[in-house]
Amino acid sequence: MAGRILGMGDMLTLIEQAEQVFEKDEAEKAAKKLATGKFTLDDFLEQLQQLKKMGPLQNVLGMLPGVGAQLKDAEVSDDQVRRTEAIIRSMTLEEREDPSIINGSRRTRIAKGSGTQVQDVNRLVKQFAEMQKMMKRFGGRLPSR
Repeated sequence: MAGRILGMGDMLTLIEQAEQVFEKDEAEKAAKKLATGKFTLDDFLEQLQQLKKMGPLQNVLGMLPGVGAQLKDAEVSDDQVRRTEAIIRSMTLEEREDPSIINGSRRTRIAKGSGTQVQDVNRLVKQFAEMQKMMKRFGGRLPSR
């Protein structure tokens, strides 16, 4: 309780919930893909689905140290997660494996198929590309089990 008040989150509860939801083999596979930079949108979708099993996103993020106070300003919601899932599911397998092939007409098709705007598709593709770059930079430094 004191940790939550001090903005340290509730890491123990978060870890316990994660252990219940994430299968060890799957988590290790995802970590290896992250470390090698071969993390795809399918992998990202799978991680989102596992995260959703832990409960409302606001609650899960609120357990992270220092994140609770920042959540008031952030617009992270379960609706956004659902939109992200819809966008990814509206992509072909090739697009999920290599988002760099998603040109203007593909973005329009994905937006229509997911019930979102082209800007939402653009945002997801850009964020995923940034995440991949970051993972490649830090990939060699991630602990391997």
